[in-house]
Amino acid sequence: MIDILKTTFIDLFISTVVSIIFAPFMINLLYKFNQVSGIKKSKIGGGSGDNSLFMKLMNSAATNGTPNMGGVMIWIIVPILVLLLCNVTPIVKVYLIGFVIFGFWGFIDVVIFTNGFRNNEKMKAFQESFEWRLFKLVFAIILNIIVMFLLYRTGTLDTISITSALAINFTPLLCIVSGIIGQFAIYAAELTDGSDGLMIGIFTIINVSMMVLLTVQGQYEFLPILGIILGCQIVDLYFNIPPARFWNGGPGTMPLGFTMFFVGLLSGNIIPYFSMTAITWVIMASSMIQILSMRFFKRRVFIIAPLHHHLQAKGWPQYKVVMRFWLFTTFLCVVGIFLGLVIGDY
Repeated sequence: MIDILKTTFIDLFISTVVSIIFAPFMINLLYKFNQVSGIKKSKIGGGSGDNSLFMKLMNSAATNGTPNMGGVMIWIIVPILVLLLCNVTPIVKVYLIGFVIFGFWGFIDVVIFTNGFRNNEKMKAFQESFEWRLFKLVFAIILNIIVMFLLYRTGTLDTISITSALAINFTPLLCIVSGIIGQFAIYAAELTDGSDGLMIGIFTIINVSMMVLLTVQGQYEFLPILGIILGCQIVDLYFNIPPARFWNGGPGTMPLGFTMFFVGLLSGNIIPYFSMTAITWVIMASSMIQILSMRFFKRRVFIIAPLHHHLQAKGWPQYKVVMRFWLFTTFLCVVGIFLGLVIGDY
């Protein structure tokens, strides 16, 4: 155990140093290639409403021009360091494939659909439509299912443990189910990236908590990988303290959402995972409830979705939302660690 902990801390240190060097270079490139936020007034989903409230909550007059692809740092550094520093088993290979795929999907989503059409009002409205969101969701689910089938094809995983007394055979059907759930995990992470420091703070807490749980359980395979991610997260969080020097966007949020679900699933900690990430699922649920209610009942459940924006619209300052969500996540991670020790066979 001592050896793997030493390796993990060395990897964490290397990742932190590399991220410190990489971050200013990346920020300059994002400015140079105009990969910055440019929120403008537009219709919502082609309807009669507009995004004036969202612009107010995001303080777009002050924050427009902020680089919105800072997650590229996580997407680039983590796979490279994992390949250089970690034992790349068949499972780790599949993990890296998924990490890169979802980072790339997030990259395309921001570069083309967010930044590429920032001045096209009709396209911006279309991207808010139910049909477009549904298409993106289905496409991403297919990507997730493919990754799970790659995992199945490795032949290294026979069962998925739910508790010490319950394990499910890892079959093609479970690949499909896991792919669907995994995509919602990624979507939940993406929607959490809506306020300075919110997403990266939450996922840093989750990452550290998962590392603690795996260490106590004696499961060491993913510890060096999570250490590398933690190094990136520390630097990322530094640049995300309000006012944020950059926002993460899909290239960072999607791989992080994929990572925590993947690790939770393969380590037999899926129930602790759901506890640790519960706040992100609540955020996602608030958005989906709003979309479905607007689509089928033409009415709002929340002033504005997701939940953190609703609370801001109710009068909570952004820092109050962010810090309380961090605290909620910390408590839920304590519960998750407790559950992992109680229901796991360790």
